Amino acid sequence: MKLAVHFGAGNIGRGFIAPVLFENDYKVIFVDVNKELVNLINSEKSYRVTSINSNSSDINIVSNITAIDLASTDELKTALLDADLISTSVGSKFVRDIYQKVSELDNDRNQIFVAFENMYRASTTSSNQVKKLNPNLEVIDAVVDKIVPPQITDSLSVTVEKYGSIILDEASKGRPLKKSDVVKYENYENEFYKKLWLLNGLHLQLAYFGKSNNIHFIHEILDKDIGVVFAKKTVSQLSNAFNLLTNQDLDHEDFNNLIIERFSLALIKDEVSRICRNPEIKFSKDERFEYPLRTLISNNNDVSSFKEILDIIFENIFSDVEGYDQFHKEQISMGREKFYKEFWKLEDYSDKYIEKLGG
Repeated sequence: MKLAVHFGAGNIGRGFIAPVLFENDYKVIFVDVNKELVNLINSEKSYRVTSINSNSSDINIVSNITAIDLASTDELKTALLDADLISTSVGSKFVRDIYQKVSELDNDRNQIFVAFENMYRASTTSSNQVKKLNPNLEVIDAVVDKIVPPQITDSLSVTVEKYGSIILDEASKGRPLKKSDVVKYENYENEFYKKLWLLNGLHLQLAYFGKSNNIHFIHEILDKDIGVVFAKKTVSQLSNAFNLLTNQDLDHEDFNNLIIERFSLALIKDEVSRICRNPEIKFSKDERFEYPLRTLISNNNDVSSFKEILDIIFENIFSDVEGYDQFHKEQISMGREKFYKEFWKLEDYSDKYIEKLGG
């Protein structure tokens, strides 16, 4: 049996990555800083994953698992030396340190490193920041898509949506996971921006639309006609931006309907405030809001949903949203023109932004 060492035993790690690894005949060793969680995994050695959609639910058992405390350096070193696959779901800011730890090992075995993170080329970006590279360690970039809401339980069991997608860069030599309905090898650039713009972009705009209407959960927005109208308008504009970016003329109707269907799932209870948090990152240049907006404006396309969201963030203060007060103080309070020029760093500041978005 193959061995996978996976950094991060949280909701994504247990709810999505480990089940996929288990289905691919890997024994999984989790690595985590949470000692209680590590002890619980080593005690239970298996857990239940409940996958739900609007019509049904499935229960699967993930077994043959153990865990190591990140501080247990000797035990961790042994596991890493024996691993066929080393992966992460810890948050992108921690990936570089993990990759450095792995690359410094004196190991002549062929291994693969995959960062399952919500960041552009998290695997190769982290490896490029490290001086010592292990020639036997192949780095593969991945795009991961799965809604795993916060869990209100102390057990290892996790409830997730049924839908899930892992896109691995087709340019890679290694094939650590077999192709399936979930796992595919595709063009990384296209798949990353398709997910970031159409899914994460719609998620963000829906959340602030909901916040401005005092709605608590994402699915509740889509229970209302005004929410459905806004969602369809927004994802249509995001699809136009993606086609402009990739120089394609694709019909994304099925994909867009799937996104809206996923967001409508009441059992997930996806909190609006959770999606709104960290606005300074999500509204920053080249992110899920600014980049498609810039693409549409430069091609003189409709940006009405973007204007609606900008009106919301400039006209409200959402103090219960993590990071919003600082974002408002440091960026929003400067006014729209400075926001466009300084926060978004628009070198060729255009009257189109004032015309389409307000100044």
